Amino acid sequence: MKIEAIGIIGANSIGTGIAEMMINKEHQVRMYDIFKDSLKAAMSKIEWALGKSGKRELMANLELIQDMSKFEGADIIIEATSGTDEERQKLLKKLAGIVRPSCILAVSAGVSPVSPLAFDIPNPERFIGLHFLAPVRKTRLVELVRTDRTGDEVLEACINLAKELGKTPVAIKDNPGAIVERLLRPFILSGIKLLEMGKGLPNEIDGAVKKVGGIPVGPLEMADSIGIDRCLSAGETIYGLLGKPERLMPANVENRLVQYGQLGKKTTAGFYLYEDGELVGENPNLGSIVRYLGIKSLPQEEIFGEIMRPVIEESKLLASEVMASELDIERTAKLGLGWPKGPFTYLRENESLLGGKKRIRSTEWD
Repeated sequence: MKIEAIGIIGANSIGTGIAEMMINKEHQVRMYDIFKDSLKAAMSKIEWALGKSGKRELMANLELIQDMSKFEGADIIIEATSGTDEERQKLLKKLAGIVRPSCILAVSAGVSPVSPLAFDIPNPERFIGLHFLAPVRKTRLVELVRTDRTGDEVLEACINLAKELGKTPVAIKDNPGAIVERLLRPFILSGIKLLEMGKGLPNEIDGAVKKVGGIPVGPLEMADSIGIDRCLSAGETIYGLLGKPERLMPANVENRLVQYGQLGKKTTAGFYLYEDGELVGENPNLGSIVRYLGIKSLPQEEIFGEIMRPVIEESKLLASEVMASELDIERTAKLGLGWPKGPFTYLRENESLLGGKKRIRSTEWD
């Protein structure tokens, strides 16, 4: 199955980034959005990027549309919207009546399972989830979320397309959070729990992860970068879909910061303070949210251990429940999260620190 003609639904940052990459590879791209201004902004961004690389002539491969019937000859449609599941289901049903039976229908994946979106869609073997991580142009990983009915030919075609774009594809069985979001939950939550229990200030917690593990962005800074509201929403969704396991229960601090409108970098305040996108200090309001803020900091190695052990346990669960290989989980951590090593490598290299299931009991924090 060869992919040449590509349709993209959604002129947001994800859709625009995908379109630019496809055009760079000389694919024919049609981009749809209900808002003309969004399409114009996407076109301007793509034209600017192509101009900087001396490929402005490739703009001829891009067509902006507001009539879905023009997707009729597409080989693949990539949906990159932020609508509700109900809205996305309606969209897919409409598309199924327009495109050829062989056209691949790829939906944006990441947090919620994608299988319910394909309910009642003709030719379900052509349906697949794609998770392009932000920033789309730079992140080397693409998660391919396969439903129980996704055809082997479709999976292979999407793997080849990802490789053509210079990405490393990781195929995984459909599940809440795929791999990236499932690893992010315990990583961020463990950092927040240490903060709540007074075992380190934000810079001490993040600093320990950076120094001991070589990880470029600590859990609290990561939450600020993603957006604390988005972290909370993703966490609540995954927590609910997995049956509300205690280990993934959303943290009270996340709720409080969202209530205060302190959502991280985009609002200039979260766990830290920001000016012009740069970190300039810790949020002074944390003292009114976290009762024992920084009362008794742990040594850096212990902080790293308390954060990484839950990540390793979640990785083991992923491997057993979703049948994701250790190699795929390692690749995802390195290419999707930017870690120098995957969780299993950290475990092998730090068995004495990370191998046990020791947890500091709440009474030990008093």
